Amino acid sequence: MKNKRRNFLYGLIAIVLLLAGGCGLGGGPRARWGFTPKEKHGDPANLGTHSYGFGGSETSGVIYTLRAGSIDPDHLRGVADLTRHTYNKAYDTLMKNKSGFRVGPAFEMTANKIVLQYPSNWNHLTEAEKQKIAHKAALIIAPVVSYHSSIWHEMLTWKGLHFVLIEPEHESSFSWEDLYSNALGAKLAVEALQNGRLTTAEYNQAMTKLIDKELKFLQVVPKDRAIEIFESVRGAWYTADRLMKRNMDIGYDNGQITPCLIPGFTDEEPVSLPLPTLDGLKEYGIQVVYTIRSAYLQNGTLKRMAGAQGDVEPIRHFPIIMKKIEQEAISQYNYQIR
Repeated sequence: MKNKRRNFLYGLIAIVLLLAGGCGLGGGPRARWGFTPKEKHGDPANLGTHSYGFGGSETSGVIYTLRAGSIDPDHLRGVADLTRHTYNKAYDTLMKNKSGFRVGPAFEMTANKIVLQYPSNWNHLTEAEKQKIAHKAALIIAPVVSYHSSIWHEMLTWKGLHFVLIEPEHESSFSWEDLYSNALGAKLAVEALQNGRLTTAEYNQAMTKLIDKELKFLQVVPKDRAIEIFESVRGAWYTADRLMKRNMDIGYDNGQITPCLIPGFTDEEPVSLPLPTLDGLKEYGIQVVYTIRSAYLQNGTLKRMAGAQGDVEPIRHFPIIMKKIEQEAISQYNYQIR
């Protein structure tokens, strides 16, 4: 009963944060609602323009592509925006020679903590040299944080957290389009930021163009065709009440995030995305300690699953946690997980 009351309180706090502007703990982008393929289908011909803040013309609903399977634009946009927010925080932190920073996703009481160690010659670099390195390093750090933060969200929900009191336990955790949509959002945001910091208007315009270009490359299909494709796996992958198909491959097995294609509609291989890593920081002599924690009971559960003494370290502990979640998915729920 105490756990239910506590989660109820967290839900109320989340609603207040959402109504106040949809900002996360780090003052990040607004919230978006995600959907599963059994709930709402989007129209790729009318996705609207990307909007980091409120007031845009974005539309929702899962769409389908022949080369990347199902994509949830809300997940894509949300992770993209967290990538931009993290890039800005990382860049500013590096330029100000601070020890680190924290960012959190919209209206979720989660903090991604980055602690930085600078190269020995950092204070001897020119301002221009620092700017160049800070930009490159921020482009490396940002997708790692945003993608892993999105996985953490799925983990919390898997272990019973109900966001805003309405997200059902398990029912949307690791649905088959989640991970790829999240990784794609991080990828596109990095592309938008290749030349440096953008104003919100510039970023929105860049993301609108990149999403359109990427969906064409992935061979997006019209809404009515997507519905037909989704219907072909009704009863096998999902019913009106249940999702049996999940994608729990977070990319650590082979360094690739591979989408789930619905069989029978294309002969092409799926277009996988590389797992975001911090490896590129070695070139610049920058070291990072990355941890994550949430103000929910499930934080403790996930820590125990990881065997972590302190806060969970995503790069070190997520593969351990996921192996146990996969076992639960099969033994307790009889889900298809790949």
